[in-house]
Amino acid sequence: MIRMCKQRKMDLILVKSISRFARNTVDCLNYIRTLKELGIAVYFEKENINTLSAESEMLITIMGAFA
Repeated sequence: MIRMCKQRKMDLILVKSISRFARNTVDCLNYIRTLKELGIAVYFEKENINTLSAESEMLITIMGAFA
């Protein structure tokens, strides 16, 4: 999926919850930062978080630690 994003074949990724996106918080944040640099948003449905918003990284860090 990351490869497809780098090829600009996607512009938004919809995910059920943070726990389904990555196994740990570090991986989750690394992927989100990579996608953010490409201008691609990740939307977490359960938590109602869009990664292109300003406060999303802090919320994802906290929620990812709990997940």
